[in-house]
Amino acid sequence: MRYESYQYLYPPRPDSAIPVEQLGFFENRGWVGQMKKNGTCTVLFVTPDKEVITKTRHNADHKLWSQNSSRALEIFENLPGDNWYVFVVEVLHSKTSLIKDTMYIFDILVNDGELLVGSTFTERMNTLKELFNVVDEDNVVSLSNNSHYILNSNVWLARTITTGFEQIMRIANQQKPAEGAPLDEGIVLKDPNAKLNMPGRAKSNGGWQVKCRISHKNYDF
Repeated sequence: MRYESYQYLYPPRPDSAIPVEQLGFFENRGWVGQMKKNGTCTVLFVTPDKEVITKTRHNADHKLWSQNSSRALEIFENLPGDNWYVFVVEVLHSKTSLIKDTMYIFDILVNDGELLVGSTFTERMNTLKELFNVVDEDNVVSLSNNSHYILNSNVWLARTITTGFEQIMRIANQQKPAEGAPLDEGIVLKDPNAKLNMPGRAKSNGGWQVKCRISHKNYDF
């Protein structure tokens, strides 16, 4: 399906939250995970002319992060092809003092003009790795876990986690940063074989993923 002009697309987000004790159940079912960073969920559009448009998950402009002064957009301005791209990212800037002006990419909805409806989560993550030339599985940063690949100083790509969900969350719950809120909000588990539905509504793709939050009074994802 072609995507040839700007139309807001809703980011895939989990509907249901689960306790740590249920993580093993989903791991045994073969689900995979990504760390949920303490940022602002954002849909990032790249036009055929390589202009970048960013909107929050509420289809609104950012209030505390300025796209115009960001150093994180260059990688998107140099994508191949002559058609639209749409990514789902966390903008890490306003919610934690630990990281500023950083993009954490965790899904892709449009690849060079192709709306990826019907593609599986695994297929889309492979697309992201190919697009950004991620070939070294050891090229990950170690925080509370090996959560992401570093594409450059301002852009990260979420790593797919396949085992140890409960242990990861118990470690994440022990984070005590010197200042500000922790960098991780929790973990999102996803059915790797689930196919992307048309992202025309906020809850179009909530059924194939669940979230598990760390213990923090400010977290409501």
